[in-house]
Amino acid sequence: MNSFLKINRLFFLFIFWVSVSPLWAGPADWSFLPSSTVFKSLIGDPREPLTGVIPYLDQLRYEGQVGGTLEMVRYSPSDDTQYAWGLFASAYILLGEDGATFPMLDGDFYIGTYFSGSFGDFAVRLEALHESTHLGDSFQTIQNGALQSFQVPLFYNQTVTYTRENANVTFSFQPTDSFRLYTGVGCWDLPLIEGVSDPVFASFGTEIYSPFWSIDNSAMRGYLTGSLQWKGDQNVWDTEVQLGLQWKTSKSFDRAIRMAILYYTGDSQFGQFYNVPDSHWALATFFDF
Repeated sequence: MNSFLKINRLFFLFIFWVSVSPLWAGPADWSFLPSSTVFKSLIGDPREPLTGVIPYLDQLRYEGQVGGTLEMVRYSPSDDTQYAWGLFASAYILLGEDGATFPMLDGDFYIGTYFSGSFGDFAVRLEALHESTHLGDSFQTIQNGALQSFQVPLFYNQTVTYTRENANVTFSFQPTDSFRLYTGVGCWDLPLIEGVSDPVFASFGTEIYSPFWSIDNSAMRGYLTGSLQWKGDQNVWDTEVQLGLQWKTSKSFDRAIRMAILYYTGDSQFGQFYNVPDSHWALATFFDF
């Protein structure tokens, strides 16, 4: 087993134990497979484990993503704090367009585990994850000339080795239901680019919501998100902004459908094209379970 993963597991177990061990003897509520998560999903993060479809508006590209978080165990002391452990996984595909066909360009896969806690308006999530990416099947049969039509450098006729792990922590502050700030930092087990010794990455983001309005027996509101990511091993800032609508069965319901105009700029989020500049507008639909 990768020594980095072993160290990460011990680190997370130690932090979790130190955080909650004074609470074991007090009155508390234990729940198994709760229907929600202590740390709410970052809906503006382009690599949060969510489910959605993202057709680009200014390019012949289509993104699909399927992901989710399974909270396994939650511990709720008698005060207003909560602690949880869970698992997450997600898959992302990038499709092109060639006439009536949609060749797959890239597939990325994430799997990991986390510990989280909430303390009033503050929440924290510690993660250890594995990521692997794969060049799309369509590239196995097309020639270099066709690769150029996808605006991909010639060296992509061979798969880039991109399988690695990271440990990261994210802090969230949400004083009201309509406003949230978050920041995070993490470190890869090895740099992606040979000769680069900075495997650190960081993120900053916000979520802003309008008041709800009623539609029949459901609730809808507008939202705006901004996500800024620094990738040390690529020396690049990635930015994504969403402006859209969130539709729920009721205001307190966790599940929702979101429709948004999305703008992204930076290097590609897809591992096989990690150093290819990517700026696009998209019309996104997300399903928050």
